[in-house]
Amino acid sequence: MIIAPEEKSSRGPLIAFIDLLFLVVAFFTLVIFFLQHHQTLSQQQLKIVQEKLAAVTGEQVDVPQALETLQKVVDKYVATREAKREQEKAAAARRERKAQRETVRLEYTIGAGGRIHHEGKTYTLGTFLAQVVAPLRKDHWVAFRAYAAPQTPFGSVIEQRQVLLKDSNEFDTYWDNVTREEQPPAAAQPAK
Repeated sequence: MIIAPEEKSSRGPLIAFIDLLFLVVAFFTLVIFFLQHHQTLSQQQLKIVQEKLAAVTGEQVDVPQALETLQKVVDKYVATREAKREQEKAAAARRERKAQRETVRLEYTIGAGGRIHHEGKTYTLGTFLAQVVAPLRKDHWVAFRAYAAPQTPFGSVIEQRQVLLKDSNEFDTYWDNVTREEQPPAAAQPAK
């Protein structure tokens, strides 16, 4: 009879796993050691900086608090710069939109009681806005030219201008608080 040789068990994979486990533990131990060493060095450098600042200024300086204050200043500066960029971008967009439309000059006279005279008709501010200005705004940029007699209260001219310009941000506006010597204003004409 032939006797089969006894099987030997292999411990190679187990040894490889133990070696790998040991390497992983050793790696994390080294990482922790280096992080602690780096933190210790940072604290020492911070202490040295605080001592130098105290020597220069003559009083104790809290560097973390100073850095926090500096961070607030930097954040405020960045926010201001972003707001300015947004304003510039919006202004550029308005200029671009304005360049794409024809400008129309709209002349009118402010009469007694805040009545608006335009092309031989008299309007209240609301009807003038709805019947004359709104249709012009659809396809054109409107350049307003308002005339008023010197006795017309300056505040009413400004108030009407604010109502006409409300939420538009798109067109040139100018006005005169003088009496026009010529005929009533002509119809809306393309600006030159």
